[in-house]
Amino acid sequence: MSALQSNSRLIPLGLMAAGTFAIGTDAFIVAGVLTEIAAALRVGPAEAGQLISLFALSYMVFAPLSAWLLGNINRRRILQLALVLFIAGNLACAWADSYLQLALGRVLAALGAASFTPQAAAAAGTLVEEKRKGLAISIVYGGMTLAIALGIPFGTFLAHVIGWRDIFLGIAALGGVALLGLSWVLQDLPAPGKHSLRERLAPLRQRAVLSTLLITFFAVSSEHIVYSYVSVLLRDTRLGVEAILPLALLVFGVGAVIGNAVSGVLTDTLGSRLVLLVSIGIQTLSLFLLAFYAHSPWWVLGIFLIWGVTGWMYLVPIQHRLLSLSKRFGALTVSLNSAVLYAGIAAGGMLGGLTLYSLSVTVLPWLALPLGLAALLLTAVCFRKEPEHG
Repeated sequence: MSALQSNSRLIPLGLMAAGTFAIGTDAFIVAGVLTEIAAALRVGPAEAGQLISLFALSYMVFAPLSAWLLGNINRRRILQLALVLFIAGNLACAWADSYLQLALGRVLAALGAASFTPQAAAAAGTLVEEKRKGLAISIVYGGMTLAIALGIPFGTFLAHVIGWRDIFLGIAALGGVALLGLSWVLQDLPAPGKHSLRERLAPLRQRAVLSTLLITFFAVSSEHIVYSYVSVLLRDTRLGVEAILPLALLVFGVGAVIGNAVSGVLTDTLGSRLVLLVSIGIQTLSLFLLAFYAHSPWWVLGIFLIWGVTGWMYLVPIQHRLLSLSKRFGALTVSLNSAVLYAGIAAGGMLGGLTLYSLSVTVLPWLALPLGLAALLLTAVCFRKEPEHG
């Protein structure tokens, strides 16, 4: 492949990564600016936190629905439509005068995000030769990882300087760059094709697949019952005169990059069962320690680093396991796991919000403990008799 051809493929991949970076930042930025949104809209932190759950729940519903409805449309057109919806949703959030308007903006942004990310990953694989498909897909999803590492902590810091509304405007602008760029450089791509609802749910007939998806649900719920309200949990924690939250989120993001980088190698070397047991076990312990050390800045930074590493280690072995269990419906099985992941985010945020109506935020790490232990127990039991590699 010539250098010119290589560059012509890298540009659309980079633009897709810019889109997933904007989506990743948008999905979780509310956690970093939750107290500011709550104050501006005159609602409690519990209500503001439900905006995270609303986005996640909408994504969970819209991802398979949009894939089904848009299955016969040119994939380039799908990406354009998705980004238009995403931009419109974030503009609605930036200009919202009420909680309801902001909530509707989050739903619209989630519709765009759910339509864009899976199609961008699939499109990336069609732009390169077979042996480079993995690299192309990793570039697209790398935007999401970079959002966790840099977009969310930097956005949280900027929100304290310029205001949370401008953060949503910035996200919309980044989506606009991706839209204009892809409209300019991306060629027409074949329609993805449709799968019936029966085909999409076929993997659930396997008990081992269902139990593995439950591991995802409990592990993610455990994590996001705390993450969704981390700005409330760390509201009074400072390092010197500076609030610890932006730095803690940055440290978490660095940990996420490390965890994502090593998880594949560790899964291939040690097997999915051991990686899952270690990552979920350490994450559960880290979250529980926040019940005691949330007001100690150095403890917080250490916990967030370990949490970031382990929280981004367990998804790869879970997907490895699902692919080995359901070779015939591999792609559909992984898409189900993505839906369950967002269901876990929504459930964690909702449970945390309901808790804050009557109890202190310091209770949330205690609630994360049984959810994490449920994921750990399922891993220990369900992986016991299964081969590590399939």
